[in-house]
Amino acid sequence: MASLSAAGAAPAVILGGGVAGLAAARLLARHFPRVLVLERDVRADVAAPEEAFARWERRGVPQFRHSHAFLARVRLILLAHMPDVLERLRAAGVREIPLAETAPPGMPLVPRPDDEDVVLLACRRATFEWALRESVRERPNVEVREGTAVAGLIAANGNGRRPRVTGVRLDDGTPLPARLVVDALGRRSPAPAWLAAIGAPLPREQTQDTGLLYYTRFYRLRRGRAPGAAAGLVAGDLGWVKVAIFPGDAGTFSITVGPPADDASLRRLAEPRRFERFLRAFPGVAPWRAPGVSTPIGGAEGPVRAMGELSNRLRRFVDAEGPLAPGFVAIGDAAYHSNPVYGRGCPMALVQAVLLDEAIARHRDDLVAAACYLDRESEAQLRPYWDAAVSADRRAVGRSPGGGARAPLAAIAGAAEQAFGWFFDRGVLPAARIDPVVFRGLLRTFHMLERPERALLDPELLARSLPVLARVLGGRGPAPTFPYVRRATAVARLDRG
Repeated sequence: MASLSAAGAAPAVILGGGVAGLAAARLLARHFPRVLVLERDVRADVAAPEEAFARWERRGVPQFRHSHAFLARVRLILLAHMPDVLERLRAAGVREIPLAETAPPGMPLVPRPDDEDVVLLACRRATFEWALRESVRERPNVEVREGTAVAGLIAANGNGRRPRVTGVRLDDGTPLPARLVVDALGRRSPAPAWLAAIGAPLPREQTQDTGLLYYTRFYRLRRGRAPGAAAGLVAGDLGWVKVAIFPGDAGTFSITVGPPADDASLRRLAEPRRFERFLRAFPGVAPWRAPGVSTPIGGAEGPVRAMGELSNRLRRFVDAEGPLAPGFVAIGDAAYHSNPVYGRGCPMALVQAVLLDEAIARHRDDLVAAACYLDRESEAQLRPYWDAAVSADRRAVGRSPGGGARAPLAAIAGAAEQAFGWFFDRGVLPAARIDPVVFRGLLRTFHMLERPERALLDPELLARSLPVLARVLGGRGPAPTFPYVRRATAVARLDRG
């Protein structure tokens, strides 16, 4: 048995000071006399999140200045476990957007008591990270050590069993003992190589390309309010491109465009002037970029940020024999990473921080049992959303599960996935534009309050979606909330003066 008290006064060491690492530190401070967060980047001490957005350079977090959706699951976790963080966000100008404000125009949405759970936090990543960091820095038993990189793990001989992680080795060779090592280094985590170096088994890994690039630009509303009735996320998946508007804090918002990675023409979106000309082709974006409504942060030459090499990737660090290396766990994007367009990165990170908190509370003197609890509950609570992201991306790029020649059962599973996806795209999604019951059910799933399969298995949602499916197949489907634009029309604008 690996015990939390076996290493004496060594701290719990968290690798990475982003959302996952800071949330874990904030919660593990309840259980450990000392918690140490090691972060490679150096963030200046700033008095307000606006300075964090302008000054912090997060080389280790490429998505730092890209769009983020802080779903209702995030807000509920903050209310339950870190209310001071939510209060700090509110004071910084973060808006809480209730379900009713995100309903399609004209939809008769009769309030329900549980609607109070379905609230979107309109917030930039910099603001959220700043609030978490400030909360952590107030904990006397937590140290955030920045400008510190880690080279690998230190392990004790397992006496014929798997090696037990007892610390980390810094880039300069300094050994640092640890009672527990938490990998919160994100999607670029080198954990597999580190585990191999100490003789531990490699994690089981699954990957699925998203097939997309992302281009993001941030703006400030001149009057501090969203135009018209557009309060929540505004998003359109047009098949050849994804376009989304994300509300932010303090009168800001961002626009993200996600073209296929192999569309060479749309790589020119990295240029601010072409990005703006491209956006003018979309009526769904026009109210936000109308004259006098908003201005790019940084002025006319304010940057358009690009992010690529995106995959849905899942790594599991526990197998049938238990943890691959007792004393080591991984959370957030280091374990479950999905397409950022679905907004599940930060919710998943916070869910796993809470699950790690629960694991230590339940199994304080048994790191093996704690790791198994974290793995089991993560699979139960997060795996369905990861699988849903993979399925959606496969449909988007026209791939089948497994690819190539497949066994009969795999072929059946692939056909079922395609059939469910076909019904969801043509029945459930259109019904959500006009039916308040379907809309509410879909939004509760989107916000990670209901499991993804509910939209396809709930009898009431199915019954209400079938008539809409018939309308869609007959060419009389509800008008999309984000009007369709042909690729040729939008691409033609890239080179206009």
